[in-house]
Amino acid sequence: MPRVLTSITRFALIPVGIWAMVACGYHFQTAGVIPEGLAPIFIEVFENRTNQAGLETTVTNAIVFEFVKRNEAALTHNAADASVVMKGVIRSVELQTISTRGRDVAGERQVTMRIDVQLVAADGKVKWAAKNLSGQEAFPVSNDKFLTDERQRAALGTVSTRIAERVYDRLIDNF
Repeated sequence: MPRVLTSITRFALIPVGIWAMVACGYHFQTAGVIPEGLAPIFIEVFENRTNQAGLETTVTNAIVFEFVKRNEAALTHNAADASVVMKGVIRSVELQTISTRGRDVAGERQVTMRIDVQLVAADGKVKWAAKNLSGQEAFPVSNDKFLTDERQRAALGTVSTRIAERVYDRLIDNF
């Protein structure tokens, strides 16, 4: 009898779990629909206006990966075949100490990145834009500068992925 009750309890909890996920705003990412006239898209390497070498590659790769993951058919491999070209600018990267470990020694920092993105048609008209998109991520600071730099790069990679998701979501939702 206890085994039967356990099975019934498990099946009764499934709808409760689903309800909890929906109530918390949890949802699965979908491909969505790229607005008409904006596909295929060619993604240019973003302009990097920060002192973080190579960040333009990290951000551009995150954007491309997000499109490939959710709607690869929306992309093209050269600008000549594109309806629009995605252009982006990495405006800033800011570091802030958010905790210390001892006097004047950072224990944890937070990196914040801000970017602008736009879709530009062949005639130069901006068809869509998202300004001042930002993301942040904390990372632990070490006495080893190389390790701290590696952690900062990893945090910037995480921020790039989050911003890429936001770019795609805004494109399909808020047009």
